Amino acid sequence: MICLQNTHAAFAITAIVALMINLQDAVAPPASNAPPEQVFIFPYFQSNGETGIFLALSRDGLNLEPVNDNRPILPAPQWRGNGLTRDPSILFHDGTFHMVWTTDWGSRSIGYAQSKDLVKWSEPRRIDLWGGAAGVVNTWAPELHWDPQAQEFFILFSSTLKAELEDGDGSEEPANLDHRIYAVRTRDFQEFTQPALFYSPMEPEHSVIDAFVAPDDRGTVDVTDDRWVMVVKNELAPERGGKNLRLAFAERAQGPYETTLSEPIAGQGSAIIDQMAEGPSLLKVDGLWRLYFDAPGSREPYSLATSPDLVTWTNRSGELRMPVEHPRHGTVARVPTEAVGWLKQPRAE
Repeated sequence: MICLQNTHAAFAITAIVALMINLQDAVAPPASNAPPEQVFIFPYFQSNGETGIFLALSRDGLNLEPVNDNRPILPAPQWRGNGLTRDPSILFHDGTFHMVWTTDWGSRSIGYAQSKDLVKWSEPRRIDLWGGAAGVVNTWAPELHWDPQAQEFFILFSSTLKAELEDGDGSEEPANLDHRIYAVRTRDFQEFTQPALFYSPMEPEHSVIDAFVAPDDRGTVDVTDDRWVMVVKNELAPERGGKNLRLAFAERAQGPYETTLSEPIAGQGSAIIDQMAEGPSLLKVDGLWRLYFDAPGSREPYSLATSPDLVTWTNRSGELRMPVEHPRHGTVARVPTEAVGWLKQPRAE
């Protein structure tokens, strides 16, 4: 026999539960589609690079605080003739931090290590990019990038080849070098393509170093106008229009980029710190471009300029608070906060 009293109670409980669920749905915040919170990281070197790679963190990209008690996160490997750690570049991709650096002034190689947490690093590897190629004078300032179209990593670096230096075209720089931008590609950091010329400006042809590329969505919903922008240092003497940073554009991450560079945007001959500028990082933050760069010899040796359109620039170097008095050529990047959450959280002022 069915008990009507118990049945009525069951109905009442069911109704209350349903009401509670409806109330919860009514007050629950909508699902967020916002991107994950991010922080800025800045690997850099000091002195000549013999002391290792250092790291700073920042919430706002202006106040950069040292981590690891101002000690290197990666000591300089003891490689004969390749024991420096200059120009570090860190890229966070698919849960792993990949890092490359310059191993010496006259090296044919770069350094590489990877980490899951910026604390424990793999055994550093010296990667000879040039193999049996003859006439390679140097391999400087590797910058690590991810190409979302080709689904591969590519490393840009600056090298002088004797054939370029001795061709008599007048493109060499005062230091008796004649750099062009080269690239290697990899998907696993085990196998690399042979170095290939990535960029050489024309009209006139001249020495360039320190290339860095970034995506530009143009601030529109129309993906057809998306492009990539490269910032590079004109390495000629100041009297020949050099020692400054300039831009070129392309439809794809790996180019081809325009062979005619823009007017100087920072450094010698520009409105932003009229002294030598080098080692740039370029990224877009909340619709505003940020150009970080090394300006040795100036009152603000590490500098920042911002722009809404890559044309008009504002000097904001006075707002930077760096981890040491003069950090040397590094790469500023943004990574998910959760990827570095174990670290001392930097303040934003």
